Amino acid sequence: MMVAEKIEKKAFTLEEYLKLERKADFKSEYVDGEIVRMAGGSPNHTLISSNVLRAVGNALEEKGSNCRALGSDLKVYFEKFNRAAYPDFMVVCSDYEFHNDRKDIITNPLLVVEVLSKSTENYDRGKKFQQYRSLPSLREYVLIDQKEPKVEAWYKVEENLWKISNAIKLEDSIPLYSIDCEIPLKNIYRLLENFNQ
Repeated sequence: MMVAEKIEKKAFTLEEYLKLERKADFKSEYVDGEIVRMAGGSPNHTLISSNVLRAVGNALEEKGSNCRALGSDLKVYFEKFNRAAYPDFMVVCSDYEFHNDRKDIITNPLLVVEVLSKSTENYDRGKKFQQYRSLPSLREYVLIDQKEPKVEAWYKVEENLWKISNAIKLEDSIPLYSIDCEIPLKNIYRLLENFNQ
């Protein structure tokens, strides 16, 4: 998702944000007192996110895994940063850990995927990755490019040590170590007609 605009007001509490978001006809993220309205994704962004959901969900099912592949409708809360965000895709392999028993916001994804766009790439690579790393449950952070076949997966080896895997051709696969499977890039970019959209 792309950041569109901030909603002006004095600082909102997380509870105020959640209450407003439930009634809103648009998605927004919560950034330490500010509500940031999200713009809709491009056709490529939406297609890539859907393909990842399908490919990873199928891989988990084939393995007989109880992990759950989740789309972009569930928020993650980063307590250390007082922030709530919608990842493009995530996997949860244990019981859901809900923030304050709210069923619409969790704190324990194992794997998170963000589809990069021109307006969010620097943020997704920098500050957002820092925020995700604050979650004790997170083991893998995956960035998918829309402009070319390119996927990067950051895997947590130990505290403050992350290793990266890259795949840069449609014939390649990206290993996802946190869920012990490989996803072919041709499945991630399936039916994508033009990398420049």
